[in-house]
Amino acid sequence: MRQVRQVSKLRRDRNVKDSLKRELMISDINPIIDSIAARLAHMGLDAYELFSASSAGLTIEIKDGVLDVFVAAENTGLSIRALKDHRLGFGFCTDLSPAVVFALVDRVVQAASESDPDPFVGFPPPPTETMPRLQQFDHRLESIPIKDKINGARRLEAAARSSDPRIKKVRKAAYVETTGRVTILNHTGLKLRYEKTLVSGSILVVAEEGKNAEIGWDYGFSPFFRSLDLESIGRTAAGRAVSMLGARPVRSTQVPAIFPPQVASDVLKVLSASFMADNIQKGKSMLVGRLKEEVFSPHVTILDDGLYPAGIASSPFDDEGSLHRRNLLVSGGILKGFLYDQYTANKEGLVSTGNAGRQGIDSAPSVQATNLYIRPCSVDPAKLISDVDKGVLVTDIMGLHTADPISGDFSVGATGLWIERGETVFPVKGFAISGNLIDLFKNVDAIGNDLRFYGQFGSPTLRVSNLNIAGTDS
Repeated sequence: MRQVRQVSKLRRDRNVKDSLKRELMISDINPIIDSIAARLAHMGLDAYELFSASSAGLTIEIKDGVLDVFVAAENTGLSIRALKDHRLGFGFCTDLSPAVVFALVDRVVQAASESDPDPFVGFPPPPTETMPRLQQFDHRLESIPIKDKINGARRLEAAARSSDPRIKKVRKAAYVETTGRVTILNHTGLKLRYEKTLVSGSILVVAEEGKNAEIGWDYGFSPFFRSLDLESIGRTAAGRAVSMLGARPVRSTQVPAIFPPQVASDVLKVLSASFMADNIQKGKSMLVGRLKEEVFSPHVTILDDGLYPAGIASSPFDDEGSLHRRNLLVSGGILKGFLYDQYTANKEGLVSTGNAGRQGIDSAPSVQATNLYIRPCSVDPAKLISDVDKGVLVTDIMGLHTADPISGDFSVGATGLWIERGETVFPVKGFAISGNLIDLFKNVDAIGNDLRFYGQFGSPTLRVSNLNIAGTDS
């Protein structure tokens, strides 16, 4: 595949009145798309695709109750894929002036003639099923006064500070919102559009007691401003920081471990790469050759759902135009399937699972998860702890990205709360946990009812029957 690009500078403006005119910015791109499609249709191509994405965002940060950062930003761009004799050209631009756009069209077509042929490249036809209807757009977001959003960020910071007098610093208290629209059009007659909003809050705090200092964080999101509980995010971050004050070393041992949602979601994120069909086809997955095997614990069911209510990655269709759906990957520990985009599906004579995603307007689609999560059970997470005689509740893991993506082996730093006779008794740090991701999920012996998403990955609390702890030996 040959790639060309044309980039303009990101429009950033601190003037609220000028930079929040989302409707004008986003709606203007549709006539451009239609004119490009008309030009491509007469260039002798076998196939073509247009993908456009427009967004308007707002970032607010508060420090010590005062507005510290206010940035409004707009992004608009489009990408083109052109196919001729199984040869693919790709290009993108963020400057939508006619001269730039039509020059890009010519270069993409030329790139297609120079690339290596690939028989598996193709674009999906128009969907035959009914388009899913999702509640992902907050029609009131535009009309909510800016001062209310600034005050929301202030409430986030204040909630953390007021939770405990040992919260001495707030390094970052942020409110972020984005309004985005996507359009996909290709030669088959497919033409799809959707719009969505996303608001989020995040905070990083420092708790101090004597010479001890610990950090805590939390993050939350919603499509709807009124559904975002900023105060809860602040209190949770404060609680995490305070709970680690006075942390001590722990001796090397093997004990049961509790993984709360924020940690279990990180572990799932690392595992997720093994469900991608491109990694399976390249032999770069720890799940190669294991389809229909009981790979994990019978307690573990894993799904990827592009239609999950209020999910951060939810939309009617993926970044090629295939409809999103719910994909069962693991059921009762048994590996049931993988995630495909159009290209990887064509390689195996299958149908796309609706998992084409793009890192940005400057990238061609590839296989990506949507909202990937472990299905919760009915157990209260407190019960998972109370049943442990001696163990550890892992509150943070450092360096999990270093896990071997093919073998699943890992050895990473961690912090947590030590458990004795069913209760957390003191915080611990300076230890490492090691093992194998497949074995870790095979040793899950109980799952909580507290599913929570951190971005596109979600999990309830997990209990693992045995975990290697490398701490002090004296």
